[in-house]
Amino acid sequence: MKMLKITQEEAGSIFESLSQRYKIIAPVEKIGEGRFSNTSLLAYAEVKSFEEIEFFKKTERPAKEILFPVRQSLFEFKKKDIQELHEKIPPSIVFLRACDINAIGVTDAHFLNNEKFKDIYYKRRREAVKLFLMECKEPFGSCFCVSMGTNKTEDYSGFMRKLDDGYEIKVTDGELENYFSGGTPKDVEPAFVEKDKNPITIPREIDVSLFKNELWKEYSQRCSACGRCNTSCPTCACFTIQDIFSQDSNDAGQRRRVWSSCQVKNFAVLAGNHDFRVPKGDRMRYKVLHKIRDFKKLTGFNMCVGCGRCDDVCPDYISISKCIEKINKITGGNGDDG
Repeated sequence: MKMLKITQEEAGSIFESLSQRYKIIAPVEKIGEGRFSNTSLLAYAEVKSFEEIEFFKKTERPAKEILFPVRQSLFEFKKKDIQELHEKIPPSIVFLRACDINAIGVTDAHFLNNEKFKDIYYKRRREAVKLFLMECKEPFGSCFCVSMGTNKTEDYSGFMRKLDDGYEIKVTDGELENYFSGGTPKDVEPAFVEKDKNPITIPREIDVSLFKNELWKEYSQRCSACGRCNTSCPTCACFTIQDIFSQDSNDAGQRRRVWSSCQVKNFAVLAGNHDFRVPKGDRMRYKVLHKIRDFKKLTGFNMCVGCGRCDDVCPDYISISKCIEKINKITGGNGDDG
């Protein structure tokens, strides 16, 4: 383990050394690319220096597409012949907050922690990535990570704190220690959020009678089924499979997987054209209960990490945290802290 305080100049040398081997991906501010005129977009992108990194603001979208791309070609086919595609995956360092590192633990559970099946496409990308922690000393407005138990983590290869005159660094990965030279030895530990601005209580027991509660009719009236909550969520991992045929032949093409959303029309359609979640409130119910109940029954931890991004991007001002609080009230306040 190595702990240092470094100057801006030393940081430049370290970045240059790291970038010879690693692609460095972090939150950046993209001027003029926001949803509204003359606004910026906070998003993940490859950076060319530590100075580009936005340490103090939350990104609108998570970093999950680094490991789970929006569109991913799996293999090519031609009649009965199948050719697997081997994408070149560079070793990468990704800067993440504690909630987003915990979110990767959720996607690991989706794609890797199944005894009978491991997703090789996700596995290859996951093995190429090292995680660097960015701290949150204070919660952002829509966050409730403390309530979800995702405000802290020890699962990181390094930690970096930006100062006015340089950076403080803690490196826990032996493979990376040699890249961090110079500086002044100093004890460095990350600070974590200890209290949510708007704490919530997670229901401990949920009876099936909740399925027919009037609560869901409210969401049927409000939700526009755009799916933004899913695409902005760091743990949603639903996808559909598409065969994209060549323009020259109906026997040749690529099979791809593409992000999907449990909130959009026809997501739950089965063989025989049976759709068992037509009302939009039923889709909301499925999403929320999967985040706080069903997934936890399988894994022992919640699927929602309390990042609040779904609240931030919803055009209908629907809040998952407020929905959880309503459920807790309906179930008699029998909840716990996650």
